[in-house]
Amino acid sequence: MIGSRFGRLKVGVVGLGRLWEARHKPALAKLKDRFQVTAVYDQVARRAELESVQFGCTAVDGLIELFERPDVEAIYLLTPQWFGLYPIEAACATGKPIYCALPMICGREELDRLDHLVRSSGVVFMPEFARRFYPTTMRLKQLLATKLGAPRLVIGLGRLFGFDRYGQPGPSTQLAPATLLVDPGTYLLDWCRFVFGSEPRSVQGWGGTIFPDPESVGPDFETCLMEFEGGATAQLSVARYHRSLWGDANRFLPQPGVQVFAERGVAWLEMPDRIQWTDADGIHEERLPLEPTVGELLNDHFYQMVRGEGSLAPTWNDSIAVARLLGAIRRSGLEGQKVATDSSNQTDGTP
Repeated sequence: MIGSRFGRLKVGVVGLGRLWEARHKPALAKLKDRFQVTAVYDQVARRAELESVQFGCTAVDGLIELFERPDVEAIYLLTPQWFGLYPIEAACATGKPIYCALPMICGREELDRLDHLVRSSGVVFMPEFARRFYPTTMRLKQLLATKLGAPRLVIGLGRLFGFDRYGQPGPSTQLAPATLLVDPGTYLLDWCRFVFGSEPRSVQGWGGTIFPDPESVGPDFETCLMEFEGGATAQLSVARYHRSLWGDANRFLPQPGVQVFAERGVAWLEMPDRIQWTDADGIHEERLPLEPTVGELLNDHFYQMVRGEGSLAPTWNDSIAVARLLGAIRRSGLEGQKVATDSSNQTDGTP
């Protein structure tokens, strides 16, 4: 296995931008005893050239060249590019592990084909469901397992202002235009699955447009309701706020966050680092340290996966489950009713 034969994992990065700059570049530099970036590619060639000089690696001219390089042992897919999810197929063909920050958004047939390809190739695949590694999430899981008991109701409110999904400490905006169900919806859906530790049995979704815009990629407001085993429920709402029209009114809005009602108490999360919770002993508030960073945790778990060591990181199974869940929510919106979910659900993930 790659990670067992080499002390440092040599990686090729596809898609440079804010996610690379804010999360992975500093993390990989700090973890230089385990990682070495050997090649970078971006659809803007000049960006890759500049980064290669700064990071001391090679800027390649094309995807295939990067995937076939002998000094690239694993692939990082970080930013949406013109070729969509094609790099997953290329990585499978070369048998190289994949770290993927892109939502699994494609048509039903393409999703099924990728599912078969990844499983049959046996490549290591880790999706970037970063909210699992937020300090608030890890503290919440600890509290649920000890003081608060099993979660029964989750109510979440998200707010977006534009396109920059990886703004710090974020994400509160998007990197590229997408429907709210895609981004941040797919990441929030995984977060709920992670908190409840199971798949929802049924879903219901609906949305609305606040200001009609012919250039809009989807509704300005999306809500989905998920029912888990035993009646446990999650409701997630995300809205795109219009700064140009509402001006300073945005400064007085309540903080976005997530409420978690459990068997023996309640928690309020302001991601990534603040949590308030109550139990029989009263109210508690914690501001959690951001060290190690989320980027360091994500990369460390990927390293463990590549080496074949134990890891609690998400896998391809989580990516495909979220994609199928997204399809069920869309079908619910079209039919105007709650729909059941199971492993046979497919998705038409076109934004």
